[in-house]
Amino acid sequence: MGWTPELAIVAGRIDVLLEHARDASSIATRRFALDALARGLLLADPGTVDARTREAALALRVDPSTASAAGAPRQPHAVSVPLVLRGGGLAFVRQVHVAFDPVGLLADDRFLSPRARHTIADAIRRAALRAPPPSDPSLHRLVAARPIALYRAQIDGPSLAAATYASAVALWSGRAVRDDVVVTGALRDDAVVSVGAMQDKVRAAHAHGARAIVVPAADEPAARAAAAELDDPPRIVPVADVDALRGAVIASAGGPRARPEREVRDARRVFSTGWRGYRWPSIRSSLSRLSGTLPTERVDLRVEILCRLAGAQRHLGDPVGARAILEQAEAIVDSEPGRAGVPDDKIAYLLQQVAMTEKQLCRFEEASAAARRGVEVARGARLLGVLIRALGVAGLVALADGDVEAAIAAYDESLEVTLRWEPHRTARTHAYLIEAHGAAGRFDDARGHFEAAMAELDAADDDDDRRSRESWVRTSWGGALYALDRPADAVAALDVPSVRASLEDEPLPGLLARRWLGLALCRDDATAARGCEILAASPLVHGRALAPHLSFLAHLNVLYEAAVRRDRGEWGPDIAGRARRALEHLPRYGRVEQSVGDARVAVSEALERGEPPPGDALDALLDRCRRLG
Repeated sequence: MGWTPELAIVAGRIDVLLEHARDASSIATRRFALDALARGLLLADPGTVDARTREAALALRVDPSTASAAGAPRQPHAVSVPLVLRGGGLAFVRQVHVAFDPVGLLADDRFLSPRARHTIADAIRRAALRAPPPSDPSLHRLVAARPIALYRAQIDGPSLAAATYASAVALWSGRAVRDDVVVTGALRDDAVVSVGAMQDKVRAAHAHGARAIVVPAADEPAARAAAAELDDPPRIVPVADVDALRGAVIASAGGPRARPEREVRDARRVFSTGWRGYRWPSIRSSLSRLSGTLPTERVDLRVEILCRLAGAQRHLGDPVGARAILEQAEAIVDSEPGRAGVPDDKIAYLLQQVAMTEKQLCRFEEASAAARRGVEVARGARLLGVLIRALGVAGLVALADGDVEAAIAAYDESLEVTLRWEPHRTARTHAYLIEAHGAAGRFDDARGHFEAAMAELDAADDDDDRRSRESWVRTSWGGALYALDRPADAVAALDVPSVRASLEDEPLPGLLARRWLGLALCRDDATAARGCEILAASPLVHGRALAPHLSFLAHLNVLYEAAVRRDRGEWGPDIAGRARRALEHLPRYGRVEQSVGDARVAVSEALERGEPPPGDALDALLDRCRRLG
């Protein structure tokens, strides 16, 4: 059996996918190969796709956001393990690591057989005896760095036990796993015992570029025989017990662990970069690691990191899971240590995350209550920086609930506080007000906020920061202009270098900019084809990250294209097919189904009959889904 594109994706063999793309001889074959390459990059293990490989993918016209997402850093406690396809003779290396899972979000480890789960749980318990964790070891489990890649496989047997043990000890002792080592082996008490398929595993480690493969001492002869058949083979490192395993796999040096405050500060900084190239999967992994290793007594830091973990989970399209994490944070706040040790700024941040999560679940009453409470806490404690964000959240919730005036009132107060507290950072608040005044039909007010935001950006020194903030401001301005029935002005506002870059590089605001630019172009017969293309291409450019919320936003643009085609009398089978696929990506969590259900059913039934969807049903669906974005 050879490497097909689908097998190469499962194996993380980007070299194979690049070769398929380069060798494609026809347009159809090339398109299929490039799609496989893009999926492979998004499902590659963090730290395994170097800059040269990403540049090669870009040269083949893989979209920049996909190449950027493939550059995520490796988790320091991740272990590379060799896996062998049963009956296929092919083997490959993937990363696994032990993750903190307080609410069972990672229980969907469908790539593990029941026997493998039992073996892994035993290895985690054994590791806790040598490196006591700050939290219950039963709340930790082994996960794949890119689990979706392995959903069509199932790992059986005890061979992940040694890797699990090493990852858990590294996590709880604050040390790193050597990134050039591949590990295989089962555990029996404290002994590392034999596993099978050693020839295939050594070959996989060699193809992976590993410098060494750690094997049970009993398997050393078979491993050395396999290595002898290879040019420049990996070094064979036999280990007989868990002490030798730790010495071979875990770095002995590296200095003391950073203070918890510094780790949380670094996590806060990384969290702010989540939408740049779509980094939420790796951010979630790093936050999970940190949340499981913070000292138990630091309830303030634990609440903040759980809130950020919930935020990452929500951005990945799982607000139900995010809400479960937030309930853990709420329980800490309500506990006796929490009442004594969690300050108001952390409580206000928790309430903001609750409000945004409830909003995404279409539970607007609960979202509004949490947003109001967050504002009250921040205002009562005179936390001006926190109050700015709390008021912004209140405005977002009100706007999603259709209360434009309440949104404007919240944004106005946020701007007033920002002008006192951070007068050089008002552009994003102005952008919110642009959108709200556009929805209210107030052109002059929206224009005034746009001009104020651009004046601030013109004085900015950091070109990259300026471009990123300008793309947000111009996207809001373009959306307002379109809402105000000024499509030509919307095109002029959006068809500029800063926004064009975000169309390709940043999922947000890129997907929103695509929506407003595409719709505005569609209002002119001379540019309608380009507008439809911009809308229809959204899933290809930004929807491949496999996160439900991002995919939903991308396919929502496809439904906007369907509405344009219907209104222009350009309906056809290809458009109907895209619309059917787009409907499959609309969320169904919380009260979303209750909100959009009737409209979705009417649109779906029309498509099944081979007819264009009724205008009122499709327009209602678009309006309700837009609020979720």
